[in-house]
Amino acid sequence: MIRRLVASTIGVLLISLPGQVLNAQTSIVHNTRCTVADGYTMDEVLEVARSIDYDRPDGPNFVFFRQAITGSGSATQNGFIRAVRFENMGHWVRTMSTRTPSVEGLMLGQRVDCDFPNSWIALDHNADDAGNPYEGGELDGSLMYFRSCDLRAGRSAQDFVDWLAERRVEGDRSIVQVSRRWLGPQDGASSSRIGLRVVGENPEGLARRLDRLAQQQMDPQQNPDWPIESCNQPTLMWSHVIHWSSPS
Repeated sequence: MIRRLVASTIGVLLISLPGQVLNAQTSIVHNTRCTVADGYTMDEVLEVARSIDYDRPDGPNFVFFRQAITGSGSATQNGFIRAVRFENMGHWVRTMSTRTPSVEGLMLGQRVDCDFPNSWIALDHNADDAGNPYEGGELDGSLMYFRSCDLRAGRSAQDFVDWLAERRVEGDRSIVQVSRRWLGPQDGASSSRIGLRVVGENPEGLARRLDRLAQQQMDPQQNPDWPIESCNQPTLMWSHVIHWSSPS
């Protein structure tokens, strides 16, 4: 009864979500801030995390651990963000309700401290299907950057997605995603706040993209037709691949 009620409530939330287009390239990501526990290293955490069997029925699509390389003052020593991607909230419910304890999971729990009560779920929109991050899952990790932007009045996340797709440079295989915090509000953030995440096909690919950006004048104030009002400076991160779904 409780599961049916949760699923029904989630369906209403998705249908009534304002200003969003839930198309085939939209997924949800459950993000949690974690810290490596005293006495352990990040390498030990990664080894245990990758030993967990995620390929069970209704398991998550992807799992990443993301560490800041350059931060804004909020990054912590030995901290990382655990990002788990699902198709939709129905998929998230099935994963949460069918998971069972494992030795590997218990070992991971000993090695990390995660702030689950303050986790958040974001809606992610792929700008297009031209991205090939982590060389299609062949790499253990890649560089990524994330920045926050504010949409102009009357513009939507889908407007930003379309705008980004139009500006892809030929040969750039980075995945470009627009991310909007959905469940789990952030103090002080406006409803127009939106995130831009770019993960390189490989580290060299993202470096080339950043070099191009450094040569461009990206000033929304000088371009009133852009869907964004302003953006902060990007945060550079390393995104570790923990689990990558096999093609169905």
